[in-house]
Amino acid sequence: MNVKKIVLIVIGVLVVGGVLVNMGSDSKEEKNKKEPTTGTVVKSQESEAEPTATDAGDLGDYHVVIKELTFAKDYKGEDVAVIDYEFTNNSDKNAMFLTSISTKAFQNGIALDSAIMGEEGYVDSMTEIQPNATLNLKVPYKLADMSTPVSVEATKLFSDKVKLTKEFVLQ
Repeated sequence: MNVKKIVLIVIGVLVVGGVLVNMGSDSKEEKNKKEPTTGTVVKSQESEAEPTATDAGDLGDYHVVIKELTFAKDYKGEDVAVIDYEFTNNSDKNAMFLTSISTKAFQNGIALDSAIMGEEGYVDSMTEIQPNATLNLKVPYKLADMSTPVSVEATKLFSDKVKLTKEFVLQ
């Protein structure tokens, strides 16, 4: 079995396990809370007529910031967009980004596949953090091309009530 299959199997097992753990977290606690806020609204600097993007805010018990995009190469040497996120656990239990937040990246309206990196520093989404802790992490996506803008979305896992978005113009 090659390394890629092993990594994908491990990620799949962790996602399923995290999903099962998180399924009960939205019950009575969520009903007693106020509606989540969308956080800071960041306007595009290019034009006042363009729509605003919300790239930071609360997603359930978690605060997420979509920070920046950098370029890298995956284990095959293909172009990758690495999205930096800031994840704060405001719940009363330990949490992992991977099992708490759903993120997607798009080019031309088509979802980008997750990339598998050959170097360290890209498994942070599986790092468990305690309540009130903040983790900066990187999530890599395979790019379709190096010129089309990349649109990023983040929501609470299994909920789309609040969506954070940010568009990165590639140069």
